[in-house]
Amino acid sequence: MTRDNPPNQWDEETSKRYLDYGRYFVPAREQQMLIMVDLIKAMPQPGLILDLCCGEGLLAEMLLDALPGSSYLGMDGSALMLEKAGDRLSLFGDRVKLTSFDLADRSWRKPEGLFQAVVSSLAVHHLDGAGKLALFQDVYAMLKQGGAFIIADMVEPTTSPGRDVAADAWDEAVRRRALELDGNTASLDFFQREGWNTYKYLDPDDIDHPSPLFDQLKWLDQAGFVGIDIHFMLAGHALFSGWKLAGNA
Repeated sequence: MTRDNPPNQWDEETSKRYLDYGRYFVPAREQQMLIMVDLIKAMPQPGLILDLCCGEGLLAEMLLDALPGSSYLGMDGSALMLEKAGDRLSLFGDRVKLTSFDLADRSWRKPEGLFQAVVSSLAVHHLDGAGKLALFQDVYAMLKQGGAFIIADMVEPTTSPGRDVAADAWDEAVRRRALELDGNTASLDFFQREGWNTYKYLDPDDIDHPSPLFDQLKWLDQAGFVGIDIHFMLAGHALFSGWKLAGNA
């Protein structure tokens, strides 16, 4: 994902770089995951959790530790990510199932009323607006009554000044994280050199298609969700949710 030659698809080399640098590049990564865990812990019963683009299983590990009665289905399009997730989550035994999928393909969205929660971290922005709305509608049908759809993702600023603020804040978040973990800014240098800051280097042919947060909240409402809320916002990254309350069709 370089400034000079952005890819038009996520490949295994991109997955490898993300495994190496994700802890630097995702603003307040641990805080976001803890918020998602807390939201699901508040449910009366944990049930089955679906994780869209589960990556190396970091969120899954936190969920399974915090919710001993839950089971987990993790989906990802990267064989490398699924391998890493399998290694990380092996101690949870048959509570975990991992499978390959294509987020944009609707064939995996057939089960109805199966999941207590569906979570997604830094994946939905790969879909365009119509694709996001279709996903929200399909996820709604896949949730049990009382279930939740929780999304942590990049969102698109609606103004040029807002984009500049998001871009600068993301650079600063990476700088602080690099200094915190390593005592130097080598990871920030890589982040900038490789053009990972979408708000500076967005290309229409790139894999990233973030949508404004307000639009996505409206699409959740259009899909039937209630209790729609925003739980976190930093450097163009937001965490928000919608609920399928008991009695909702």
